[in-house]
Amino acid sequence: MAEEVLPGVYAIKIRMGYVNAFLLTGGDGLTLIDSGLPGQVRTLLSAVERIGQKPADLKHIAVTHHHVDHTGSLADLVQATQARVYVHPLDAPITKGEQPVPGPNPASMLGKLLWPLLKRLTPARLEPIAIDHEVSDGEELPLAGGLKAVHTPGHTAGHVSYLRPGNGGVLFVGDAAGHMLGRLGPPAGMFTEDPAQVKASLRKIAELEFDAACFGHGGVLKGRASAAFRRYVEKMAR
Repeated sequence: MAEEVLPGVYAIKIRMGYVNAFLLTGGDGLTLIDSGLPGQVRTLLSAVERIGQKPADLKHIAVTHHHVDHTGSLADLVQATQARVYVHPLDAPITKGEQPVPGPNPASMLGKLLWPLLKRLTPARLEPIAIDHEVSDGEELPLAGGLKAVHTPGHTAGHVSYLRPGNGGVLFVGDAAGHMLGRLGPPAGMFTEDPAQVKASLRKIAELEFDAACFGHGGVLKGRASAAFRRYVEKMAR
């Protein structure tokens, strides 16, 4: 299902809303932010078709980070569409399948408890894929009418959020933060590599200006979203 949550921005809820991907119109074809869990190609391509487009119209896939719930269908989707892939160089080796998928943060007690089960559901490596462009912090990408890459490490070393300037500004947060049950907060700790970097990235996000925020997990935050991040950062500092 593709729901237009903002002008030219369609949310694709995967596995009953466990994770979100976002389809953007504008520019030289469609742009997808993240590709969801493994086995979701049909879901993603159905979303493309529901907005009146064809699979071949999907030209770009901008990856926020390498975690399998955001890259699991990437290789199959590229094979189906020939879309170009964009990812930060620090996350590229895992995204390309050159390095194994890491486990949870070893400091996380919940991760230690759940990893034996999750390991059976998680591929040892992502399927091999070529990265067409490695993005850098502050880079202006000519996708969907213009996206600015904002390096927001912490959840992973190469995590990137993407800022689209139109309609007051829309930030595609990925897992730099979550917005579950209407509450803004940090990403899931068990899969966060560096909590201190997460806090620094949240402060960096709070310095940006955007009216709406779209998250990898949770609902869209609309209306002075950057102010909500600033309030959260102030609360975090107390």
